[in-house]
Amino acid sequence: MNVFTDISQVTEDKNTVVTIGTFDGFHLGHKEIVNRALMSASKQGGRNFLVTFEPHPRSVVSRDFDLKLLTTLDEKLKLFEEAGIENVLVINFTPELSKLTSDEFFERYISKIGLNELVIGYDHRLGRNRDGDENKLREIGLRYSFDVTIVHAVTIDGDTVSSTKVRQAILDGNIEKANKYLGRNYSFKGTVVKGAMRGRTLGFPTA
Repeated sequence: MNVFTDISQVTEDKNTVVTIGTFDGFHLGHKEIVNRALMSASKQGGRNFLVTFEPHPRSVVSRDFDLKLLTTLDEKLKLFEEAGIENVLVINFTPELSKLTSDEFFERYISKIGLNELVIGYDHRLGRNRDGDENKLREIGLRYSFDVTIVHAVTIDGDTVSSTKVRQAILDGNIEKANKYLGRNYSFKGTVVKGAMRGRTLGFPTA
């Protein structure tokens, strides 16, 4: 898997399917998004590309941030690779970046990757004040000539799978429920075997 930390390292290729998100925990909802992107890229004979952020955007935009993250960057990269992702761009999320509109974000980053399709979760919003909703993304897609595919929620026992629900299940001590949402066994960071430490070598701290 190719991991990039600067957009200047990426070669533009319009035959690319891109997905964007924080993907904390990489639960079944995230996997559905990634699988859709992988299937589409495979069908087109193109490359797949995942764009994510470090640190978590909410840690930058919220002063009272106290979110217990489910996965470190190193763990996420390992999960992305296992899922079949071939290319990852890790964007350093800064206060300056948080001020970009969705238009500016696409101009600065995504247009440089090149794409013919954007696959994104139903609840993901891009840009300052989360202005990049589905309608806005489709408008940007018309401008840059790419399709937008919105992936709907994954539900288990009537509940929508989300990182928040996974965290709550863990806080409640219901590891069985957390495992259902994750689609794998939850690992406590204190006991997990060290990963490849790729995040650290990229300049981002990891557990």
